[in-house]
Amino acid sequence: MKKVVLAAALALLGLAVNAQEGFFGKVGLSNVTAKVDFLGASVSDSEMGFFAGVGYNFEVSDEFEVEPSVLFSFVQDLNSLYIPIMAKYKVADAFSIQAGPQINYLLEDVPQGEFGLDLAFGVGYNFTEQFFADARYAFEVSRDIEGFSLNTLQIGVGYRF
Repeated sequence: MKKVVLAAALALLGLAVNAQEGFFGKVGLSNVTAKVDFLGASVSDSEMGFFAGVGYNFEVSDEFEVEPSVLFSFVQDLNSLYIPIMAKYKVADAFSIQAGPQINYLLEDVPQGEFGLDLAFGVGYNFTEQFFADARYAFEVSRDIEGFSLNTLQIGVGYRF
């Protein structure tokens, strides 16, 4: 019985490996909004910069994909590393919607609260098999520092290898 389960698991793994689309790179604009709530007052500030990164696109079915990636965001005083794992659903041949969790890590020297957890959602459009564009908004749901949050809007273009 163990051999049958192992053989089935290996067969499923082989199917998953054959269905993957491959690596991609992307660049774009990044707008980060930092918000601080303290003693009943709220202050926020937005900064514009750019991002660049790489990822891998796993095609689970004709309509569904999973896309983990690593993105470096270079914004004035809020340089960050983002690790989104997006679920993408193709609503048309070239158009998709996406949602998923995203880990963000501040690359700046801060005493605490480097890690945050975001919920991201967005849309994507494939111009060709290789070239695509997407827009994604991520709002922070958790960080080690109470009353501090980072929300991010990213609009980019990419190329699949």
